[in-house]
Amino acid sequence: MTNLGLVGSGIQVSEGDDVRLGLNGALRVHQQLWLDLLMEWAASGENVGAGASWGWGSLMAADKSKNEEGDMAKSSRRRFLRAGGLAAIWTIVPQGGCDSNSVKFREMPAAPEMEIDGEPMTSDQLPEPPTTSNDRFYLQSINGQAYDPNIKSENWSMKIDGLVDNAINSLTYADILAMPMQRQVMTMQCIGNWIGGPLIGNAEWGGTRFSDVLNLAGPTSEATYVKFTSVDQCTTSIPIERAMRDNVMLVWEMNGEVLPSKHGYPIRLINPGHYGQKMAKWITHIELINENYLGYWESKSENRPFRWSNDAFATINSRVDAPLSIWDDVRDPGNGGVVYTLQNIRTGPEGTFLIHGIAMAGERSVERVEVSTDGGTTWNDATTATTSSPNIWVTWVYEWELPIGGKFEVLARATDSEGDTQPMDNAGEDLYDGQTGWHRVEVTVNKNG
Repeated sequence: MTNLGLVGSGIQVSEGDDVRLGLNGALRVHQQLWLDLLMEWAASGENVGAGASWGWGSLMAADKSKNEEGDMAKSSRRRFLRAGGLAAIWTIVPQGGCDSNSVKFREMPAAPEMEIDGEPMTSDQLPEPPTTSNDRFYLQSINGQAYDPNIKSENWSMKIDGLVDNAINSLTYADILAMPMQRQVMTMQCIGNWIGGPLIGNAEWGGTRFSDVLNLAGPTSEATYVKFTSVDQCTTSIPIERAMRDNVMLVWEMNGEVLPSKHGYPIRLINPGHYGQKMAKWITHIELINENYLGYWESKSENRPFRWSNDAFATINSRVDAPLSIWDDVRDPGNGGVVYTLQNIRTGPEGTFLIHGIAMAGERSVERVEVSTDGGTTWNDATTATTSSPNIWVTWVYEWELPIGGKFEVLARATDSEGDTQPMDNAGEDLYDGQTGWHRVEVTVNKNG
């Protein structure tokens, strides 16, 4: 879990600026800073979300001790609070699918810590990637963000039937909790997230292997797909060979807590290597079938603007968290968004700025992240700031020696463990096939002496 800090990186949003964000949603930047509330959070020690589910910031464990903050100020300039400097409050605009987010903020997040006692971290000293708190994790529902079925576990049961030897008419919550438990960390992202968007989060999930649950019913050799039906009547399916992997789970915990209602309580599917579309929530019916069933999102009628991929494999992508950018897919839906330049980067005599963000590569791991500050003409290697594993994001940092001044375009691209580099433009035939293009952030630099 991560805690929120209040150290910014020195770039601020112009007061009163209004912008729009999201999958037909809106984000408005206001003058109000909300610092008092954040101070209360920091003082209480409440775990607050990693910035990817907020919209910006690769947040890591923040140290709230005043004494240690004082020591921080005296130490090397490369030692940073591993936290975000965003003063932010969420209000989420109800939408179908993955929901947009309205955020009020003051500053960009600070970069993750890269040194221990003044010395650069070695690969075996890198921390685990940050997790996103439950209340900051993005939401997904065919009925919009506000939908909450408020299921009572004592009134809930799930049936498993179809091409099985022993159909189960009523598998209860207690039955599932009695099964062997395992935990794993996995990053989940909405397939409709736009380039640089906030619809992504990382959590530790607790539950039981899905294959063990299926084996209770005994799938027959004719079964080729597993179909899921949820309490809201949303449906989807996955191939049985994907369903039987050891890391596919039915979970009832999220970050060590009971799975929140809006995130699928009492039971949801965790399906690593795929977008959230293939991770059913509020499951009431599992059916073994022998056809490639298209669910709610996958079978959208032709009069809707886009279909969603049926495979929904998580693709390699990266995001720049600082300098901060804001997207507008209302004005430019075909390209996923328009970058709005915020306030200038202003520096002191040291003349450097830490560009940082996140990257992920689906079932592969992130091998390399590169940063360009000239619109993609030249590239430099960023430093990975956390361990890299399949199905989990990483944070990365690049120290930019600032030019005297001018306008610049910052980009990031990632390469996975198989050597595949993130393409410049979106790959795939459908918009909702996971956007893979380079995240671009325009900035203006004013270098002070």
